[in-house]
Amino acid sequence: MRLIHPFHPRSGEIFEFLERMNSWRGDVVLVLDAAGRRCSFPVEWTDVAPVDVFVVTAAGRCPFRTEDLCVLVDLVEHLRDQGLGRVGEMAP
Repeated sequence: MRLIHPFHPRSGEIFEFLERMNSWRGDVVLVLDAAGRRCSFPVEWTDVAPVDVFVVTAAGRCPFRTEDLCVLVDLVEHLRDQGLGRVGEMAP
């Protein structure tokens, strides 16, 4: 298994695959590193995950997906509706 997350310091390293499992933090792979230590990574940080067509097609030109931006808009609207959008305001 290869770690492919572009910003991880061990990106590009190959690990011995042990198992894929669902943990409290999501879908992960358990691996052994070159020193024989057991560690885990989110599946999407590895080549175990299926290739993301958007990422391949965008080729670094578009960092945001439309559906992710829509989720962000919903979150911001929810926070604004809850009165959490008034940053810096002081109560009398």
